[in-house]
Amino acid sequence: MRKSRFFVGGGLLVLLLSAPHIGLTQPSSEEIKTLREDLQSLKESQKAISNDLQEIKKLLSSRGDDRSPIRDINTIIGVMDAPAKGDKKATLTLVEFTDYQ
Repeated sequence: MRKSRFFVGGGLLVLLLSAPHIGLTQPSSEEIKTLREDLQSLKESQKAISNDLQEIKKLLSSRGDDRSPIRDINTIIGVMDAPAKGDKKATLTLVEFTDYQ
């Protein structure tokens, strides 16, 4: 019984001492070359996206008008026969709330 524990423990010790060497191997030159090509491809894609974004900014700035989603709209709403409380010449503030979920 003690001998089997000794062999099992010794075997585990040998595995533990040899296992880190397996995971710490250096990548091959082919793998490094592939990684560099992938990195270069990502850089080119990022540059293309940046150029597209700059073009979109130019198009938006050339429109000339300042379109703001928040703007004041002055209008008259006819409610002659509608029941109401308060001053008939009171101003109305209408706030639109939307939830895009």
